[in-house]
Amino acid sequence: FYQQDIVRRVGPNQFIGIVLRCWHDAEDVLPQTALTDPMMRPLRPGEVGVSFLVNGGEREILPESELTLIDRSIQPGDFCKRSIDDFQSGVVTNVHVKGRVEHVISGETVEGWKTVDDLETRLDAEIGDYVIHDDWIGQLFDESLIELANGQLVRLPELSSRLSIGEKGNDIIPPPASMYNLFGSFFNAGHRHLDTVDTVIDVKHTVYAITWLAVSQMIDPATAERKNRPQKFWWGADIGKLTLIRGRSDLEMRVGDRVRLKDLTGIPFTRHRSDDTNGSLEVRLFIVTETETTLDILWQDGTKESVRSTEVIPYLNPDEYDSWPGDHVVWKGEESRRHAIVQSVNADERTATVLLPDTTTVELASVLELDPHGSLEMATVFPQSEGLGVCRGDFVFIHPDGTTNGYKRPAVPKIGEVEHWVRENPIVEGQLGGWRKEMADIGASIATQRVTGATQRPLMMIYPSCGGNSNLAWIGEVTDLKLDGSVEVTHPDSTVKIYPLERLTKLHDGMEQLETDLWEDDGVSYDGNSDHEDEHMWTIDENGELQPETMDDHWEEYEDEDMYSSGNEDSIDVVGWADEPTDVVMDGVETFTPVPSLRPRSPSFSEEISGPAGRSVAGNSQLAWNRFEILSAAPSDHAFISSPPAQPSKTFLSRLTKEYRVLSSSLPDTIIVRAYEDRTDLIRSLIIGPENTPYEDAPMMIDWMLDSNFPHSPPIAHFHSWTNGNGRVNPNLYEEGKVCLSILGTWSGDKDEMWSAARSSLLQAFVSIQGLVLVKEPWFCEPAYDKLRGTEEGIVNSRLYNEKAYVLSRAFVRRALEIPVGSLDSEIKWLYYDEQRLHKILHDAQTLITKSTSATEVADADQDLAVPRLTAGGIITLERTLNKLKHLLDKKHSSP
Repeated sequence: FYQQDIVRRVGPNQFIGIVLRCWHDAEDVLPQTALTDPMMRPLRPGEVGVSFLVNGGEREILPESELTLIDRSIQPGDFCKRSIDDFQSGVVTNVHVKGRVEHVISGETVEGWKTVDDLETRLDAEIGDYVIHDDWIGQLFDESLIELANGQLVRLPELSSRLSIGEKGNDIIPPPASMYNLFGSFFNAGHRHLDTVDTVIDVKHTVYAITWLAVSQMIDPATAERKNRPQKFWWGADIGKLTLIRGRSDLEMRVGDRVRLKDLTGIPFTRHRSDDTNGSLEVRLFIVTETETTLDILWQDGTKESVRSTEVIPYLNPDEYDSWPGDHVVWKGEESRRHAIVQSVNADERTATVLLPDTTTVELASVLELDPHGSLEMATVFPQSEGLGVCRGDFVFIHPDGTTNGYKRPAVPKIGEVEHWVRENPIVEGQLGGWRKEMADIGASIATQRVTGATQRPLMMIYPSCGGNSNLAWIGEVTDLKLDGSVEVTHPDSTVKIYPLERLTKLHDGMEQLETDLWEDDGVSYDGNSDHEDEHMWTIDENGELQPETMDDHWEEYEDEDMYSSGNEDSIDVVGWADEPTDVVMDGVETFTPVPSLRPRSPSFSEEISGPAGRSVAGNSQLAWNRFEILSAAPSDHAFISSPPAQPSKTFLSRLTKEYRVLSSSLPDTIIVRAYEDRTDLIRSLIIGPENTPYEDAPMMIDWMLDSNFPHSPPIAHFHSWTNGNGRVNPNLYEEGKVCLSILGTWSGDKDEMWSAARSSLLQAFVSIQGLVLVKEPWFCEPAYDKLRGTEEGIVNSRLYNEKAYVLSRAFVRRALEIPVGSLDSEIKWLYYDEQRLHKILHDAQTLITKSTSATEVADADQDLAVPRLTAGGIITLERTLNKLKHLLDKKHSSP
């Protein structure tokens, strides 16, 4: 099951519910309510959390075997597959929903299926809805009538966004001790009984808080500058000045929705006694209890199909190279970057046919060479780009005919910024704070007036409607992408027009901005320590239950004088490091047995290499090269060469002496490290990809900087990504150079995984990258994906990722040989030329291509290989790199 699935419980009651949580969801951080809310405990494989449409939304965690799938909620623009192990995916272009309804309070059913055409347009706006006023578009960030058990109706001012009509319970009204200050004169708390049941009879929005995101792009810039943002709060007669617009996904019904029917003939209703002079209130509202959804799907191969939503599954983790017909992409060739429009995709073989607008020709491309998103490297080609193209469901601004958005295709800008007040703290000293306090005060005032019948709130203008309204032609929703690159936009007045991509600018949704804020605020500071030291730590016991963790503070205090003193700490005794063996103890890593160390000096391989000239170069053979050296000067291509040199303190130099001793004796033979006399704060490391991983034989270079606070702060790493802008080679190694690892303070982790001056070392950081990052199945390095290990979805996605990592890392060899690498150039040429590692790479790659083209199935003997087979798209990209590598090898052989 997946989130938002509609399910029926197996058994006599057969209650219908909505899936809220699944065991495979990407829940990186457990919520702090987990201990008090049973629904939020960690889920075991095969479990889901469900909210049933009975007993006020009773929630339970159940095995999937106790539920039956009834319907699946998928929206236009969402991606889907026919099955988990299917490579091809589709994009939903439209949705058709029919549903069954019953009275929201009495539960009396209405016969037959209902569609959106049978429903009244929802009149009230809700959080997240867009509104328009005076060429501005904004976004909403409700006084409720509640019937007490004795029939009395009461009002709650502006604090009831989570209340829905028909909800019942004995805790809807706060207990007497807490409700006086908030509700005061609205009802007499003294007559309440805790065992009574209240019912929400009506929800009336009386005041709205609106953040104004952006102004129309149809008006000239001078006029736009003079248009001030409209007011923050809207109530009373002003609400009638707002225009509410909705996308297609907001119009369709979902299970649990409250709806009103157009035809009320023979329709049940309930009547409730009111405390107003009107006498009573009739409720003619219904709840959707069951739906049946049909999807229009555009598959990657260009075919179209209409299917029941239960016949497909959501595609929640699209491959970074996935694209669909009509998508705008950048085709990254050897020497050029070209705008292309996808015509069709062969997902099994990872190839795509693309239209090149500059020549109007259609060509076959490897998807590994297509960038559907706009990578960091693309910023130099398309400055200030906010992504490539647009997607179905995006809201876009229209630029006047004859003008453009100012960006080069396929880049499309995005505008819209939530106002600063939206991010104000909701609670200040135990009371509502910021704009929420203002809103509550306004709502309380309006509720007081309404008791006397002093106010009458007008309704917003609602779109879509018929007849057309050219005043709203400057905004619309993307509803289709054409194969020629043009875009279909549906305007709020229901008119549909086709626009070229360059006349569109995307609206940056306010809710999306707030969600991004939450994800970016991960609580990890620059030095790798959590900003939430005082918060409780949680752990999962042997029964899978979440429990508070009790930890003694067993960390050692770093005492430099005791642990790392080395006599004359103001000087560095190079000879002494090689003479003194040192053991290294690292958490979770076995102690390294010191190998015979080589005295650090300039490379002279004729003196150091002792093995026979024709020895094997297999991945597990020992490399006889200087693993650690101190050179006189840092290279000009070091990532941190332009940073101000750290001023070495006594502690810094003392610790560095210890680190150098460890590195000189304990580095694995596939890691070499260079330090520098003129810049003691800089280090360069080269890690050769481990055997039977996608990175086998590839050079992975990382530059390091030690700030003046080292070792109390972790080293800072910069990975040299030589992917030519074609995406990450590993989830933890970013194209811009970031190395995501808890020991470096760039990823949140357990306390004992973070950098510790007393227990961590540079060697530990280097080995962690080799052993924990450059692994056989790197796709599972993403924390959210580790739980999918062993599942069909995990197997498929891991295979695709491994192919990409293998193909891209072959290009690392080419880059290292074509452009000299400071401090390591002679070592690299020795390894790949003299030691014939390049010959091995070419031989292994050609063997893999031959196996991939001669057999469609993976042989049993190859099942355990990191990359057992390549797709046609992978072969296309790999062969480009191999041709370059062959040329380099031939050139080397022909040189004197």
